[in-house]
Amino acid sequence: MRKIIGLAVVATIASSSYASDVKTNVYGYIEGYVEQVEETPQRSGGTSTAEGDVSKKANAHEFDTPNVNLMVKSRKGDKYSSYLNLNASGETVQTRNAWVEMKLKQDLLKFRIGKLYRPFGLYNERLDAVPTYIGIEPPELFDGDHLLLTRTTNMLLHGEMDLSGNTLRYSLTTGNEERKSGEVPVGGDIRYTHVGMDSVLLVGTSFYFSNTAAPTKKVGEGSPDGGVVNWMKEDDYKVLGLYLEYTRNAFKFQTAYYEANHDATRDGSKLQSIGTEKLNDEQIRRLCNGNMSTCADSEVNYMVKTWYVRTGYSFETSLGEVTPYIQYDFYENPETIAEKKDGGDNEAGIADDGAFTKQTLGVVFRPDSQLAIKLDASSHSQEIDGSNETYSEVRSSFSYIWSL
Repeated sequence: MRKIIGLAVVATIASSSYASDVKTNVYGYIEGYVEQVEETPQRSGGTSTAEGDVSKKANAHEFDTPNVNLMVKSRKGDKYSSYLNLNASGETVQTRNAWVEMKLKQDLLKFRIGKLYRPFGLYNERLDAVPTYIGIEPPELFDGDHLLLTRTTNMLLHGEMDLSGNTLRYSLTTGNEERKSGEVPVGGDIRYTHVGMDSVLLVGTSFYFSNTAAPTKKVGEGSPDGGVVNWMKEDDYKVLGLYLEYTRNAFKFQTAYYEANHDATRDGSKLQSIGTEKLNDEQIRRLCNGNMSTCADSEVNYMVKTWYVRTGYSFETSLGEVTPYIQYDFYENPETIAEKKDGGDNEAGIADDGAFTKQTLGVVFRPDSQLAIKLDASSHSQEIDGSNETYSEVRSSFSYIWSL
């Protein structure tokens, strides 16, 4: 924390010495978080030929500071800009974003390079700005346990066009990401915003082509940074999605659907290193023809699907703004396991079909425009050993926007 405060002071001093046509803003977000998860299903006692037993695991409540961000935004005249986003939620300061941008043809075409969040749907570029949106957890496609693709990239061409008071925005991206060698991954996002008398409608589509990609993590190193799971030799996947946001006065409605089609090659030696204790019979059959100890390389085609609906309504009280909200998330990935350290997912990975739903009810209280206090509760539902299992979790977030 002292490191990031020091950086903020340096940034402030530096900004005061710039030329008069350089405008610099220093600001950030701090979030405190607490979560309690009910006893969750877990699988134990599995073998290479038979599925294990399902038991309940008790979970301790968890405190965290997932967002401690310093952000520096600078602009020189109307043509050049830069952005720095540092996060000190862990033991070290991490660079979330660091990019520079130049206008090539006014707002119609801009060039950005560095490390940046890709334009992709409604949430990827704004997840760090916790106080500004309804809900606490991200949509499942941006859940760190099962990312649909990498959140960051390195180069962006983008722009916007005015259409009689409405706006068309478009972007193309590429970067290092998960490429195996010299491949060129390509992503894009197109969105149209229609502004009415008392409403705003935004519709858009996002796409991504990985070309030949490789895992970012080894088996045993935790969740992957993108869509290629740890036990693959290589993967060529494509992501396509549609999204919509409708705002009318104090009412907001959001929905999105995404699917990722994978054409991959499993690495038999990596699969042999995965223990069978938390695998079910279907996973063992699918991954290694029923016996993990004799795994060989194999080709696999599979699809990951996810969609969500989020809606909320804001109203003013004498104490501040209150926004009740509801959310519904669906996620399905047949090529997953429960063990997170091996690249799996302890939500979808314990289900028979790799699918689960999550229903959330919550409220945001904003006593001030810079402060958001959020409380919500979720219920997970999935099929385990042929029966429907549910468990719940309660979480709270206290977040603050600061500026110098």
